[in-house]
Amino acid sequence: MTKKDTLVIIGNGFDIWQGLNTGYSDFRKYYLLHRDEILKKLWIKKKKISDESGNSYEISDVELIYGDPFEPDDLDNEFWNTFELSLADIDIYRLNMFFGKDKNDIKKMKKSVENAGKILREAFCRWISTIKIDSSESEFKFCDNCVFINFNYTDTLQKRFCVDEDDIIYLHGEACDKESIILGHSYHPHEPEEVLRQFGPRFQGLYFVESLLYETDKHVKDNITAMEIELFLSDVNLNEIKDVYVLGHSFGKVDLEYFEYLMRATSVKDEDYEEEEDDEFDFFEDETESLDELHNRLQYAIKRYGNDESIDEPILPEEYKSVQKKLLLEQFFRDEEIKDGYFKVLSKALRIKKDILRANFEYEKDKSADFKREKDAKWHISYHTPDDKKTAETLMKLLNCKNYEFYETIDSAIIPIIAK
Repeated sequence: MTKKDTLVIIGNGFDIWQGLNTGYSDFRKYYLLHRDEILKKLWIKKKKISDESGNSYEISDVELIYGDPFEPDDLDNEFWNTFELSLADIDIYRLNMFFGKDKNDIKKMKKSVENAGKILREAFCRWISTIKIDSSESEFKFCDNCVFINFNYTDTLQKRFCVDEDDIIYLHGEACDKESIILGHSYHPHEPEEVLRQFGPRFQGLYFVESLLYETDKHVKDNITAMEIELFLSDVNLNEIKDVYVLGHSFGKVDLEYFEYLMRATSVKDEDYEEEEDDEFDFFEDETESLDELHNRLQYAIKRYGNDESIDEPILPEEYKSVQKKLLLEQFFRDEEIKDGYFKVLSKALRIKKDILRANFEYEKDKSADFKREKDAKWHISYHTPDDKKTAETLMKLLNCKNYEFYETIDSAIIPIIAK
């Protein structure tokens, strides 16, 4: 078996390079064309509302929640061009003003927020499933020493490049499996504060939107844990990766944490970073919930999501720290659930005890952490526009990566990893 020492990261630009219509502008066209059909399938009616001039409109909950309810209209190009980022951009203060304060108004807001999430997810999954890829082989074929981390949902690698399914890790799910699809931002991985539901309408509205923000978060750390397990099952050790190829990825902010993780895993160990990371887990020393902690988290939620845009209150360090403390504890339990889920299924398929599989995984992870690399892996990055190159270069510097090279096209980037 060929040793996997080359990591290939596949972004949406890779599918576009293959002539597929997978841009968010294509999703916008699909959504507008099929919106009424999707609403009918989900048994969701359009909302009849009037703007500030008295003109009446019918819009879906998507436009209501993600747009301006006082000036209803289709969402602008900016929303669709930065779709994942836009899912984190909800004006809770304005929504509270629009819906009102009595019990029925709060119920309507809750329903609209839930519907907006359902509609967009249904539309996105249906759109992804319409992208069909013919099986005509590409002139390129990747070398056997490559393992792929695929940010896309499509099976382009298998159908066009004859890549073995076992060599591909789908980070955000596959188009053929609707339940596996992950989309969204990366700005609200922590669970909403239940206590908000016990307060007045303003706080209940904040809770409903926080719930939507939590549901539309990618939960990057969950996906990283799953990726670690899949690499382990494929007998791939990131510490042994010599080259990393990034093909068609824009290095968007929502995926920054993935690249931070992969950069660390394929670089010489940074002792300063490890010490800093260990310090974070001191949060677990105090297991009791205090009113101060809760107060800090509520202040964080109000300042970040619930205030009028004209109120610019800074988030205090202790407020941010309290949220991070809660998140670390939540993440610990989610990671344990993810591991248990994987190894429970595998133990039945392989007839090996779950505890043995899990112990082997933890052992290999610890062994990998102790491995001393001699030099950093080299990063090979394709870009589409000068702005793309600038974004990638900024990230490389931010992550203290010095060993990288840029390529103007995917064709030129992949030459070293194409089988002769």
